[in-house]
Amino acid sequence: MSQARNTQRGITMTLESESNNKATLDEIEGLGVYQVYTGGGTGSGFLLDERHLLTNCHVVAPYGQVAVELRDRTRIVGTVRRIHPRRDLAILELARPVDGVVLELGNSEQLKSKQAVYILGFPVGLPLSVTEGVISHSRQLLDDQYYVQTDAAINPGNSGGPMLDEHKRVIAVTTCKLSAADAVGFGIPINDVVAFIADFRAQLSPFGVQCPACDELIERAVRYCPSCGLDLETHHDFADYFDTPDLHPLVEFVETALKSAAIDPVLARHGHQNWSFHSGSAPIKIWCCCSEHLNFSSPMVQTGNRGLNELFKFLLSAEHAPFSFDLNSTNVRMNLVIHTSDVYARLEHLTLSDRVRQFINAADQTDSLLIRDFGCQPAPETQLDVLSAHSGLVMPCLGALQPDAALQK
Repeated sequence: MSQARNTQRGITMTLESESNNKATLDEIEGLGVYQVYTGGGTGSGFLLDERHLLTNCHVVAPYGQVAVELRDRTRIVGTVRRIHPRRDLAILELARPVDGVVLELGNSEQLKSKQAVYILGFPVGLPLSVTEGVISHSRQLLDDQYYVQTDAAINPGNSGGPMLDEHKRVIAVTTCKLSAADAVGFGIPINDVVAFIADFRAQLSPFGVQCPACDELIERAVRYCPSCGLDLETHHDFADYFDTPDLHPLVEFVETALKSAAIDPVLARHGHQNWSFHSGSAPIKIWCCCSEHLNFSSPMVQTGNRGLNELFKFLLSAEHAPFSFDLNSTNVRMNLVIHTSDVYARLEHLTLSDRVRQFINAADQTDSLLIRDFGCQPAPETQLDVLSAHSGLVMPCLGALQPDAALQK
């Protein structure tokens, strides 16, 4: 797939309208487009107002609550209020108001082929970015539904984000691409989205799922649609929208341990058997890399220019067991590894859960110690404001920090 032009923080992209007047899409960080995290993966979404976010159904289902990450990397809970599985739309109610710019909604009936289109989102977990292309077909029929087809780059993580025209109006919601072809992506036309939003505004129940045949709002798990009589059991996952998904034993263990450490597991979810959050200033990452090991890691600091012998002696000391340290480029990471057989046995759950809690607490204390006593610098993902407030340290300019050598989960 050819690479489309990207725009990220601090870069201004010039858009040309049909009348050759120029507008700018700059400071995209201020736009109300945010990353959505669940136990199944990540996606994008955009504000309808300060308390509601629109995204794809496939981004959030089957979870009733998901995490929405704001630009300062804090996360808030989004509660799923309405979904339309067939049209792949969902609306979340946010735990608190968000002050991002609410994008204007356009009119998909006015779209034309070769018209410029810009896709905002979080491809493959990267920061907010935009890709540029054109409308290949303004009303493409696919699986008995109409879509806006585009050649703009769409990647995992873009789902649920807005497609914009040259006037920064939302003309479609990014939903999918053809994996067997290059530069063939699709968005849900904004006029269909507007109708979905209008129905939500009139909704009285806390949650509902639209019937795949007649669009009737169904508020509880039933076999037949009360409006058209469709046998909903023929749609094998329909009842799942009303149930809390069963947790895998590894997921159940990790999320129970997180609760014991006062970490909200909904806010920590970062995809399939993957979690990320901060313990004070220290970033924590949890994942299962194989069938045998559950990994806990905190990339907490970068090595400094002095006292390296003393630093390495400290890091290699046996006194840290069962925790250990390693070095990834210049990044010092504290680690804990748990064998999955111990998790499945369940007999050691209390002991292991306490070990996880100790690891989380130790990470928050150790990054300050390494900076204060060994001349280390904060890691790229360290929350500097929390670190400074808790330790009284004066943080160096971010520009002085070395970039991370490799992207990590």
